[in-house]
Amino acid sequence: MTSFKKQIEEDIREYQQIMPHLGNIQKDEWAFNYWVLDKLFYEDEDLIEGKITDYKDMCIDAYQIYEETKEVYLIQNKYYSSDTLITSEYIKTDFLLKGITALEKGIYKRSEELQNFFTKYKKHQDFTVHLQLFVTNNQRSKESEEYIKKYNLENPNYRAKIYYLDDIKERYYGEIKEIRKSISVEVESVNKGTILNINTEDYKLENVLDAKYVLTPVVSVYRLYRNSIEKGYPIFDKNIREYLGNRGVNKSIYKTLLDKEDRKNFFYYNNGITVICDSISKATTKPSTQKAHNMNVSITIENPQIVNGCQTVNSIYEALENEDPENIEREYKDTFVMLKILEIDKNDKGKEKLYKDIVKFNNSQNAIDEKTFVANTEIFIRLQLEFEEKGFLLLIKQSDKNKFSQKYETISKLRQANDERLQRFGLNTMKRPNDVFIPLEKLLQVINAFVDGGYVAYVKKSNMLKFGTDQYNKAGEFIKLDEVTNDTLIELYLLYKRAEQEKKQSEEQRTPIPYYLIDGFAKYECKNRNASLIIESLNSKEKIDRIIRLYKGVSGAYSVSYSRRHKIDYNKMIKRPIDYDIFDDSRATSLATM
Repeated sequence: MTSFKKQIEEDIREYQQIMPHLGNIQKDEWAFNYWVLDKLFYEDEDLIEGKITDYKDMCIDAYQIYEETKEVYLIQNKYYSSDTLITSEYIKTDFLLKGITALEKGIYKRSEELQNFFTKYKKHQDFTVHLQLFVTNNQRSKESEEYIKKYNLENPNYRAKIYYLDDIKERYYGEIKEIRKSISVEVESVNKGTILNINTEDYKLENVLDAKYVLTPVVSVYRLYRNSIEKGYPIFDKNIREYLGNRGVNKSIYKTLLDKEDRKNFFYYNNGITVICDSISKATTKPSTQKAHNMNVSITIENPQIVNGCQTVNSIYEALENEDPENIEREYKDTFVMLKILEIDKNDKGKEKLYKDIVKFNNSQNAIDEKTFVANTEIFIRLQLEFEEKGFLLLIKQSDKNKFSQKYETISKLRQANDERLQRFGLNTMKRPNDVFIPLEKLLQVINAFVDGGYVAYVKKSNMLKFGTDQYNKAGEFIKLDEVTNDTLIELYLLYKRAEQEKKQSEEQRTPIPYYLIDGFAKYECKNRNASLIIESLNSKEKIDRIIRLYKGVSGAYSVSYSRRHKIDYNKMIKRPIDYDIFDDSRATSLATM
């Protein structure tokens, strides 16, 4: 058994210990469904149970819906021993057929929410179904994987993928592989005429750089990215978009690449890719027999960083990864993309600002407001540094978990900085770095609960890190308020964490409802969401304990009253707007009994 399987088992034992109220949590297989939604999809604990459909599930163990992007994830989980092999027959008949068939026919009975969403969007051009299978061993089935590749090519709106244990581990940690600091990659083209050399010195530019425009086949980009993955090289490390978790596959790009006719127009549709590197070689001509389809010239670039075109590169990789490797040269021979390659000496301090500005301005296009993009990104990076000084670790990107875990093998410095605050909030003493992890998305949810209410925090989670959404903008505006300091943000988040901890330790393990507590705290204790009152309201353990006691009572009374009035259970209640008439009455009742 690998150490990571042991980590999953430890997490499952913890679930079973602290959440016995969940009916099926004692069954490891069901608990693994919970783990996947919790650790890989970052779903809020209050919503997870309602998204697990295990048992008579039509081969869908769990699901996740993203209304804004019209995407749904249909999740199958196999909590296998180390030697159990998944069969290709299961892949064909169960994983890729049963659940989808039921949803397409409108007869899926295990989740009304899932069926309604599927029915609503199934004919929409942007509708995408992700079929994901998580297997807790590394018994890979080549036959199954080949069948999935074929399925993905034949069904552009459906994307199937198997995650074996090592894949799960990598997704969990982010950049889990050992990062190599250097890499050399080859970029191909048809002939020297498709490589444009820009002699910036001739134009008397202040910054003289070697710059090239290369019209290259998408196959070349695919191999470049695959090479970086295999070697554990972080090719997007300097791409500012990746910090905000927005790296992904663009649907329109992906569909164009799968369309055998339309892919010929890919060059005309796409803005191209910008790469910064340490050095660019001269173009080298090769005999045409050496490369199929006249790819007879190449340049070598050292240590590339993709600073724009992240979605293009990921979409190319996703599409071509499903193709037969023997066929991709032929299938994509007429599919090209433009690369802008800039050589910058990373050791030249004088070029440091230029590097940052190139990254900044190459990522301020495509309907992204430049000021918002740059300002907020810089704020998050600054917050990360300042939170760390106070003993808390803000996770801006997934790989930060691994980075901080390695950095703080000894936690004494962190504990020295955060111990007083953790004690004041009644939180468990820090034992390891992840005890003080603060995911950026979660922080923005807490902020939105304060600004806009608990309902928004629960149901608009997928909007938190999306540029231009109300939730993203309101969080950014809140952070930049004069009366909001780093301490304000940390203490507001710790109030949420105390609520989470209290809920897990409560007899019914339902109260307080964390985002409802933040909502009530903002509305009443902070006098209609006045951020300047947060620090004062949380400056003693007595005040914090009183807030917790109050909203434990409020949550309990509210749940009972809401259920009576609206005839629905807790799992459905949590997805609906708060009934503030009931909430106000519940608070008055709770105050009277304190």
